[in-house]
Amino acid sequence: MRCPPKALPAIDPERCTGCGWCVAVCAPHVLSLQTQGWEKRSHLDDAAACTGCALCAVRCPFGAIAMERQPGRVQPVG
Repeated sequence: MRCPPKALPAIDPERCTGCGWCVAVCAPHVLSLQTQGWEKRSHLDDAAACTGCALCAVRCPFGAIAMERQPGRVQPVG
């Protein structure tokens, strides 16, 4: 039996302020803050380890994270 493809966080760099709330709630620790010039932005470091729980998207106060299903990435059942 196969589940639908796993959803991964898609971070909008125009809305991300680098506040770090998403990093703080990420249980598998796959998000980090990275410096881009003089600004910090959230970054998904390990897509394979992401559980797709969406806590990062829920916690983001700026609506900078949307969960998007990835074609070809199927989450195993069991």
